[in-house]
Order: sequence, then C-alpha cells, then structure tokens
Amino acid sequence: MSLPIPLTVRLATSRGDRHVTADVRDLTVRWVDPGGYASCRISLDRPLTVQPDEIGYYGTITVYDARTGMVVWDGRQEDPGRSAGDGQVWDLAAVGGQAHTRDVIRPLAYVDSSLQSWQRIDNVTPGGQDGVTSDPGDTTGNRQALVLRIPQGTAVVADSRVVVRNPLFAAAGQKIARVAFSWDSGFNSTALYVQAVLSTTGVGTADTVYSVLFSTAGGSTSEVITTDWSAGNNRDRIDLRLVDSTVIGNVNADTWWASFYNVAVRALLLSKSGAEITSAASYTANTVLASEVVADLLGRVLTQYDGANATITATTHGIDQLMYPDGVDAARVLSDLLALETGHTWRVWERNSAGRYRFEFIARESSVRYEADVTDGYDSQGSADGLYNAVTVRWRDPGGEVQTTTVTGSSPALTAAGLTRQGSIDLGDEVGSAADATRAGQQWLAERAYAPNAGRLRIARPILDIQTGRMVQPWEIRPGLIRVRGILPRPDALNASNRDGVTVFRIVASEYRTSDAAATLDLDSYPATVPQLLASMLSRPVTRRR
Repeated sequence: MSLPIPLTVRLATSRGDRHVTADVRDLTVRWVDPGGYASCRISLDRPLTVQPDEIGYYGTITVYDARTGMVVWDGRQEDPGRSAGDGQVWDLAAVGGQAHTRDVIRPLAYVDSSLQSWQRIDNVTPGGQDGVTSDPGDTTGNRQALVLRIPQGTAVVADSRVVVRNPLFAAAGQKIARVAFSWDSGFNSTALYVQAVLSTTGVGTADTVYSVLFSTAGGSTSEVITTDWSAGNNRDRIDLRLVDSTVIGNVNADTWWASFYNVAVRALLLSKSGAEITSAASYTANTVLASEVVADLLGRVLTQYDGANATITATTHGIDQLMYPDGVDAARVLSDLLALETGHTWRVWERNSAGRYRFEFIARESSVRYEADVTDGYDSQGSADGLYNAVTVRWRDPGGEVQTTTVTGSSPALTAAGLTRQGSIDLGDEVGSAADATRAGQQWLAERAYAPNAGRLRIARPILDIQTGRMVQPWEIRPGLIRVRGILPRPDALNASNRDGVTVFRIVASEYRTSDAAATLDLDSYPATVPQLLASMLSRPVTRRR
C-alpha cells in the first residue's frame, strides 16, 4: 500500500536511513501554536518478525511534499508499536522538535529581586544578626529590607562583620552580570562600611565592587560586568556585608545596622548562538526581557535548535523576577514568558542539514493569510464561559510574603449583562513582582475580553494563501489568521463590528490525515477534549512554597 497523495516518508536511525512511502498505510501529522510540529503517527505494512534498521527510539521521521521537496513534518521517533490483526502493522508515534524543550531540567537564574535568597555565610561575629524585616531606616514602616545588624552589647574586634550571600546563580552554574541595591544605616561612621563583594566558587580572590562608610543618608549603587569587574573573573557569588574596620570593644548603641532594599541581581546572558554577552551596555536595567531569555535558552539549553539562525522578535516588558532554583525545563520557562507576552509565540519546525531544528520566537500574525469557506465542514465550540473582566494574580514579594494583585478589564458582553467574572492566575514563586503581576493580569484579560469565534474547520481542497499568492494544499497550511466565509460571526477582537457572514480566526493547530485527505484546523482555541484538559492541567506551574 502507498499514500494516495504526493507525500513521502523517510525514517532514519544510526543503523539505517530509508524512504518507506510504499509501505505506509496511513499518516497523521499535527502542529500546534505555540509549539510548531507536535506529533506524527504512521502505520506501516511490515512483518513483525524483523526489526527494521530505520526504526528505533529517537530515530527521525521526516515527511516531505513530493512535488516541491518542502518538509511537511519533522521530528523524532518515540513509540514504535506493533500489532497484528488486519495484517501485520508497525504503528510509529513521533514527536516534533518542540519535545526538546522538555529534555533538560536544571536550575536557571535570570534576575533575582527576592530578599529571601540571601544566606548568612560568615560567623566571625557570632552575635551578628541578619533577616528580612521592616527597614529601620524607613519612617513609614512599610518598606521591607534585608537588615544586617550587630546588636548593642556585642563584643567586637577589627574586621567584625555580618555577611550574607546569594548562592542561587552559582548553584545554577551561571555567572553574575549586574548587581544593584539601595541601602541605609543607623549612624554616620568612620569605621563601619557597607560593602558588596563578588567572588567565584572555588577561587580565593574576590572583587570588592562597592565599599562606603555608614551614613544615615544611605545610598544606591549598580555594578556591572566589564565596567566594575573583569568578565574573565567568572563571578558567580555576590556577598553583602556590614564590616567594622577598626572598632574594638562592646557595641554601645543599637545603631550598628545596615539595610538593603530594591536589590536586583542579574545573570550573565548567552547569545542565541551560545556566546557570553559581556558588554556592560547589555545590562543597564535591573530587569530582563523575554526575548533575551529566549536567546539565552537557545544558547544554554536548547542545543538541538539552530540558535545562530533562530528568529527572535524583541520584546519590551522588563521582568524583575525570574528564578528557577529547583530546576525547570525550557517548556515551562517559555510558558511563563508567554504569560507576560501574549502577543508573541514560539515554534519549532524542520531540521537543517546539520540536524538542528529551526526555531522562532515572534509576534503573532496580525493580518489575514488564508481564505476559506465552510464547504468541507465546520463546527463551533464557542462559549461565553471564557469571558472575564477581572482577575486576581498571586505572586510572592521580595520579602517572601504572598501577595495578590487584582486587575480589571473591559468585556463588552459582560458590561452589557452587568456581570463581573473574576478569574485567577498563580505566578508561582519563580516569576513575580507587582509589575509582572499587573502585566500578566492585563495580558490574560485581553485574551478573554471577547468570546472567541472558535471552532474546527475541515479543509479538503486547496485554499488561497495571500502571503505567497498561490493556492496551497491542506498539509501546507501553517499558523496565521484565516478568513472563513459562510459563518455568522460574533463580534470579537479579530472582527469588524458589522456581521457580513465573513469571520476571521487564528489557527492554533492543524491535524492532517492522509486517509481523509483533509486537514482539521483548530480555530482560536483548542477544543475542550479530555486530552486537551489534561494537558492544560499538567502545564500549570508547580508552586514552590517557602
């Protein structure tokens, strides 16, 4: 048996490489957005008594358009099942290149503004204290700070000190590129210092990048790689210190304290090709951009992707907390980034000649690409249950306290009905600040202001691709906007206010089956199937409680 359409199938392992189109009984390929190529299932008419060299775990499957040589689907073999009944059949299941985002789980550190990250590491002054508490230098009593203190009555000698360290970057195997903080102290002194010291795990030398005498006026500072310490020193630890340089005796007042607040530590980033970014100009802010994190993931973790040639569209929202000390995979990081940048998406497509997958992190399409109608079949699962005009966002502040931010929006349908529907988002402990919570809430509500037209559209014939100016086969359809005629639209974000029997959808998934010679497109949202609901539950962040 062979495919009744012009598609060809190639299987390859380290033992063999073969085109198997003549043996294919059925073929199903699927892509999703975000994600790109998702899954592929192939049924092969083959005897079960022989182990083919081209079939094996983590072997490759590539589906081509025989007319043009264009890759229709590309990925790796995962489940080579076998069955006998209606003949002897090998049922091969494969996953697309997006599966690589779940291959590696490791700690990752990007920007840390949490005061809970710091640990006492020096007991030269056993009576010294450290903790996150109300800043004694803040008369309003509202500011939380990391406070280092030598209590009144404590016996001190020259070089008595209290030292705390942020160990999370070293634990993640990453270097530090920027340190910034504000500080205050209990009195004006000619002997006590506030210091910031950078060091490298396993190396004795250190860089004292900031050292100033106690002053009730306090101060602020920012220290950056290359400008304030050499990139070649590979600094991965930062210490904050209260240091007594000369005083000997008993502390005679309860003013020997230094407070640190508005603390931000940024990691040294990698470029998308894996090179360290050491220019000080790249670390002028206390925040990191989603597009910078994506590039770093390509250079650091996603080594099976063609990072050097990846397409990354720059983002603008500064993220001031993004830390995964307990380990995370790239899929989770990308999901967290899209919660803050819903106007973007990521996709993984075919491999190049070097075996690296093509990757893109881009703004979602805003102009119609395809023209179609409902001739081959359409059904809608649109529901007003997805409308919200308020959301509560849970996050954890720098002092370690759980906070909630309520964000409101506008939904015309809910306004007309006089209803308030309030949802919730949990940013976990790894992503979160007041600004990020507000941003995530706004992005979430923007996606739920209008009931999606939604639905599933069957395409069994060529349709017009406006972008390329030609008719394309169902298996050639890719993510984008599609205008479908023959549907009475509901007003939503993609449609004009007048209803003319033409509506616009966003294609979020496509599944093409050769036995049907048709593609089924998921429009605006995934259908509420049991597998989809389970996948949604599994993708929710696991909150790490402190």
